[in-house]
Amino acid sequence: METELITNYLLGKAKHFFKPACNKLRHPFIVPGEGYMNELWGWDSYWVACSLRSMFARFGDRFMEEHGIRRDDAVLHMKGSVLDFLDSQSDDGSIPSMLAEEGIFQDFFTDEIKKGHKHNQHAPFLCQATLGAAMFTGDFGWFDAEKLIRYLEYYQQNQYDGKSGLFFWQNDIMIGIDNNPTVFCRPPRSSADIFLNCFIYLEYLALVQILKAKGDSRAIRIGSEAEKLKRAINEEMWDERDGIYYSQDISFHHTNCSAGGVKLHSGMPPHWKSMPLKIRIWACFLPMYAGICSAEHAERMCTHLTADDSFLAKYGIRTLASNEKMYCLQNSRGNPSNWLGPVWTVANYCVYQGLKKYGKTELSKEVARRTVALMENSLERYGDLFESYHPDSGKPFMHPGFLSFNMLVSEMM
Repeated sequence: METELITNYLLGKAKHFFKPACNKLRHPFIVPGEGYMNELWGWDSYWVACSLRSMFARFGDRFMEEHGIRRDDAVLHMKGSVLDFLDSQSDDGSIPSMLAEEGIFQDFFTDEIKKGHKHNQHAPFLCQATLGAAMFTGDFGWFDAEKLIRYLEYYQQNQYDGKSGLFFWQNDIMIGIDNNPTVFCRPPRSSADIFLNCFIYLEYLALVQILKAKGDSRAIRIGSEAEKLKRAINEEMWDERDGIYYSQDISFHHTNCSAGGVKLHSGMPPHWKSMPLKIRIWACFLPMYAGICSAEHAERMCTHLTADDSFLAKYGIRTLASNEKMYCLQNSRGNPSNWLGPVWTVANYCVYQGLKKYGKTELSKEVARRTVALMENSLERYGDLFESYHPDSGKPFMHPGFLSFNMLVSEMM
């Protein structure tokens, strides 16, 4: 399925990811693609680095250098993206979800912290980004692991629900999947999102590997936290009736009302720890990507991809199932980007990898084939790659020159 058209495009554009150090961003860093200013985005830089490492493994150093991408430069920017975030850590351990030297987000999160406003910190990809760069170079000495521990401790202290054992978003700002209806415009601190919890689990696993490589015995404790979260995801988020994982509402409101000296609603308080938000988004499949679910659960989840076309469209995975009431293929005019059905390559990639992990070879190949067809169609008809696409027509939505997640197609060809 290797296509020269896609490969040449990606290799020709990849050098535009690299930005030099500038003022507050003291280390070279990675941006999502052409046209981006001096902005460092957490999960974009993570996926780009993953794709670059995959391309070096497949093509080799010499081939990559012939196309203007030197290993040393890639390493410098992978490490720099991590170090810039670690440099920005606040006294409480939190790290901003993005850093900007200019534009509307310049100093935004720093100013918000000073005002006492608690937004979501860095999306759960920083330990994985650190581990990826360290393994790529065989060097585990260039970063401070204490900062990674404090960053995860911030999640535990500020975005963790002890009752359900799940993590939640503070609000709907910088959640990655911009208008995910299980979080978007919902009450603050109420959404235990499947996306957030699966990737925090992977953050724990990455930190375990980092600490083991450094000979740090705290890897055992972090490993137990990972197992505890895995159990909570399976106990609270799996829906036995529907055969899929759902995000959960963890908000509870107890009415304070008495009649004749009797406190109402006190005789039988709720025994459940969370309430399912039964909305089928692409992230419902992430327990397969993260290796959290059982083979039996994976088997049942696959029926959501094969029973009809509510998820699997001509060009890949709809980010929201087409039979959900919020399904919408409108082209957003700005923030938030639309994740209510359009195809995003990162969703295709995660579902593809999850299927591979659970031995669903033919179905994973089909997702890959449709993703490659989407990228080829985009390049042939429009001469560029874009942020997201219409799942049935392949019509692009927003931001020509957006590489970021689209780079992941390199692993799917």
